[in-house]
Amino acid sequence: MRQQSIPGPKDPIISPPRNAWRGERCGVWGRTAPIKPVRFTHSFRRSAEFFLKTSSCIGLSIDGPAFVHDVHRKTRQGKGTHEAALRGARLLTAHGISFHVIAVVSEASLDHADAIFDFFADNNMVRFGFNVEEQEGIHTSSSLTDSHAQKVDAFFRQMFLRQKQAGGKVRIREFDFALQRIGASRDGAEEQFVYENEQVRPFGILSVDWQGRFSTFSPEMLGVSTLEYGDFIFGRIPENRLADALQSTAFLDSQAAIARGVEKCRASCSFFKVCGGGAPANKYFENGSFDSTETAYCRHVIQLPVRVVLEDLEASLSVGAD
Repeated sequence: MRQQSIPGPKDPIISPPRNAWRGERCGVWGRTAPIKPVRFTHSFRRSAEFFLKTSSCIGLSIDGPAFVHDVHRKTRQGKGTHEAALRGARLLTAHGISFHVIAVVSEASLDHADAIFDFFADNNMVRFGFNVEEQEGIHTSSSLTDSHAQKVDAFFRQMFLRQKQAGGKVRIREFDFALQRIGASRDGAEEQFVYENEQVRPFGILSVDWQGRFSTFSPEMLGVSTLEYGDFIFGRIPENRLADALQSTAFLDSQAAIARGVEKCRASCSFFKVCGGGAPANKYFENGSFDSTETAYCRHVIQLPVRVVLEDLEASLSVGAD
């Protein structure tokens, strides 16, 4: 199964429910018995049966209307992929399979917030999220720089306004997540509450490539060649158990550096309680080290949506009014 993501580093993958099918597979991976290979075919009917049987969560990468999407998402022959992406969406709908959409926000998107929102709404794609184009892995630069900060801000604010105007019919991941984090249940003393960040917790996220090689922390690190941690692969299924990674020098060194970075965030960032320490991959590729703090990912994906939602909550409650 080939997956191509251009240019967004955090594009969606097919992932099973948190506690069901994934747990079953992890149970298999923890044993030494050989695993029968899974054969994927090009029959969408069989794929649909698989998706429905496993209650898979399907994410499609569509950046909006064709004039935005096809700027970056091209075939190896240089042709746009927008129509093919829409065919995939129509196939899923025809087979009764729900899906969400993730759109990469690049420089090409910033002036077209309304057109992007209208495209998704008009095509009944009412659950979507935005990944701001980032500097990660082989994607060594981004079309978005500090000079685009005001436009990025305006883009997200307009999206939030359009979501409100839709009266609950459209859900945008960044604003829903921000609201959840702001209003999350506080177990115990509120000052002790910190949003759980799966990317900084060992095996909070498990990433496996087509060869069975596995990694954890930020999924974008899988197979990336690094000076400090090698290729960031901590084992291979079925030869290794997940627990074997705990003895890996690369795992122990990366875990220690990530933990130091989290503590620096805790000490310096006012958003720590709704973030939990940032994304290790972004820290590594933007700042050159896991043992670091704020990134463009933090500013765009965490801080900006939280600010927008908080301002709206305060306005609705007249907090701070004279």
